[in-house]
Amino acid sequence: MDIERVPQIKICGVTTLGDAHLVADTGADALGLVYASSVRQVVGDVAGDIIERFSHQFWCVGVFRHQSDQEILRIVQRDTVPVVQLHDPASDDLLDALAARGVRVIRALIVTAPELTDHEASAIVAVIVDGAQPGSGVANDWSLVTTLHFDVPMLVAGGLAADTVSAVIDVTNPWGVDVATGVEFSHGVKDRVKVANFVTRAREALSQKGAS
Repeated sequence: MDIERVPQIKICGVTTLGDAHLVADTGADALGLVYASSVRQVVGDVAGDIIERFSHQFWCVGVFRHQSDQEILRIVQRDTVPVVQLHDPASDDLLDALAARGVRVIRALIVTAPELTDHEASAIVAVIVDGAQPGSGVANDWSLVTTLHFDVPMLVAGGLAADTVSAVIDVTNPWGVDVATGVEFSHGVKDRVKVANFVTRAREALSQKGAS
């Protein structure tokens, strides 16, 4: 796997080292560690342990929402977070500080408000287009997603699962996909069979679309 390449299959909401191993075993390209307040929030030293163990194998993405620049930078420094996913408009100061630390930035957008600032557009490595309720498992409006175009790779999210991901890829032609609820046994607990099936079907569909 090319660690420098923007990932195509991201499994978000990983909360344990065991589930991080599961994601690695199934061949996903990235995992998401939710630092924001959430039923999937990673606690204690777990995130740092996961990043230390897996950041040289695939992308370990810190997910932030409704958090101050200072809190984001404190966590990035504490856990050596190599990639951040920002769900709120990013200030110029935050983007500059992350760039100075060599941290990659993914901007998460909701489909009904897909705008980027000029600084964001020049600073980010990818976008994730989610539905109106990120992390809810509610399906995105894929017809709206098809109207969006960015100068960086676009991953899509919102209610994905193994039985829907192929059709969504066919319709939206994204660079990649991001999933949480659709591969869980319960909130924050991944289901090995669901993750494996999702990765297999997503990889096949992306390959057929020529995104790989």
